[in-house]
Amino acid sequence: MSDGTVKVTAQAHVSLSALNAAISQLNDVASQVTSHGLALTDPNVWAGPAATNFANVIWPTVQTQLNQINGALNGLQGQVAGILSGITSAGSSPLSSLPIVSSLPLGNL
Repeated sequence: MSDGTVKVTAQAHVSLSALNAAISQLNDVASQVTSHGLALTDPNVWAGPAATNFANVIWPTVQTQLNQINGALNGLQGQVAGILSGITSAGSSPLSSLPIVSSLPLGNL
């Protein structure tokens, strides 16, 4: 399809919508992980050598990684939303705007 033709099937639309929903679910899970992780860094919630290691070593690394993942997911979600919008607007063009060609020979159809 190097001639500029674009093919969009119903499956592409369904998959893009499902991808967008899955990204939203991943963002929700990441928010829950962040909430629980931050709670565990509070010495009033959890204290001791393992808690200190978690709060000072483990959690900062995980939080940085979650922030990076969240940024990537938000970027992907924006791209998917843009693609879906483009597909939807391209598919909503009224057929009446197409030129009517009445001089085509129909032969023996």
